[in-house]
This record gives sequence, C-alpha cells and structure tokens, in this order.
Amino acid sequence: MRFAQQTAGCSDFDITLPGETVPSFRLLLPEWLQAVGLDYHGLFHTIPGRWTSWEQGVEGQFTVMDTVAVGVRLLAQAHRVDITLSVQNISARTLTDVWANICTSVNHLPGTPGWYNQAFVPHLAPDRSLQGRYWYEQVTPQGLRALTDDGWVIMHPHPDQPDAASVPLYSFTPSTQANARACAVCPPEGGLFLFQAWATRCRYCAPCPGNACMHLEPLLAEALLPGEVASIRGAVGLFRGSFTTLAPHLEEITCKGQRT
Repeated sequence: MRFAQQTAGCSDFDITLPGETVPSFRLLLPEWLQAVGLDYHGLFHTIPGRWTSWEQGVEGQFTVMDTVAVGVRLLAQAHRVDITLSVQNISARTLTDVWANICTSVNHLPGTPGWYNQAFVPHLAPDRSLQGRYWYEQVTPQGLRALTDDGWVIMHPHPDQPDAASVPLYSFTPSTQANARACAVCPPEGGLFLFQAWATRCRYCAPCPGNACMHLEPLLAEALLPGEVASIRGAVGLFRGSFTTLAPHLEEITCKGQRT
C-alpha cells in the first residue's frame, strides 16, 4: 500500500491499495475541525506537520493556532486503511462540542499528478467540475448512503431531481442528527463500494457537485479540558458486495476494534 502526500507534510493522502498502480481514494484527515473555543476556519489538511512512515503505515502530528494538536495514524490492511485520529487541547481553556469533518474522494483533481478512480467516474475527462456534476447527478442520488441507527439512508438532498445547476458547488450540509457511524458509495451498476466508518456517532453530509467526494462528521468530544486528548478510530476502504452485506462488515470494523 502506498500513502502519497502531494501536499508535502500535510494530512492529505492519496491511497494506492495493494496490487493497484494508481490511487483508489483520497483522504483528508481532517478537512476541518469545529469546536467552541477553536477560532480557526481554514482547511486543516493544508497545515504541515511532522510525519514518520514505515512499511505498513504512517503517522504524524500538526498544531493549529496553539489551540489543538492533531494526531493521525494510518495502518494498511488488505482493502482498507485503519485510522486513529486524536485531538489534544493544548490551550488553557476548555473546548466543547468538538467535531471533525472527514473527506473521502475518488479523485485528486487538480493534482500533481492528477488522478481519478474510473470504477466510480468512468470514461470522463480529468476535470474536477465535470466529475463533480456526474457524481451529483448520476452516482450519489441512490448510490451514496449513510449507515444510521435505522439502517441505510440516502444522503442526497434531491435524489429524484439531482440537478447540479440548482445547488452551490460546495455545500456540505450536515444531517440534523448524529445517528450515523458510516457512509458508503457505489457506482450505478453496483458491486463495488467505497466506505468510511467510525467507532463514534457521526453526522453525515449531503453531496455537492463541486467534487466527487463524500463527508462524515464524527464527534471527537463533548468537552476537552486543557491538556486532554480525545481519540477516535475508523477505517476507509473498498468492499465488493451489496449494502446488505456491507453493513455487518462495517459493524465488524467499528464495533470489535481493529488490529494495531
């Protein structure tokens, strides 16, 4: 497995699974954090940090405004990446309502090199906007779902009328309830799934036509005292099967723990 950081030293990874020659998915860990007491509104995956890699994984840490230290650890498995995401409060005040936003995409456009996973956006030019429209109108109306307490639910805001021209390019509207623990997407023909799963409750975000990506917002902590660390565990990967067979696979990952 290959972990490529196109933005040097940042928590932005193109993941190439074993046996593949091009990346299968991209991870932003996180795209942003949100907390009462954290006054930073930029993109977290563009902040450089210190990283160490070994044959089966990579880990690193970066700091944000002398307020939080974010730690990320990735461990390679056969068809997925196991993730530990931690946040330490390095400020003198308590942070509350601490959430992350994790982006998983099937392309990196523009990129150096740019790439896209043709299993999800086939026969398209390597153009971010073009692929985003296809994603919003063809893939996600029925193919992007969140695994909630009530089973799989469609994440698309307008699954019966998916008009990309009618919504903003980037509008990751979260669900009103934090009742999800995973999300997954498959192309119209089915069979292959890209999933993201966490061992904590999450909000799920509606897709938008700006890019071929999906988002979950896992809860890190309701309160984080000065010096305290909150950690969550999750996984992102590919799965062959159906939504019915994927659900117990994700339960196995998130509820029974992962190898370390």
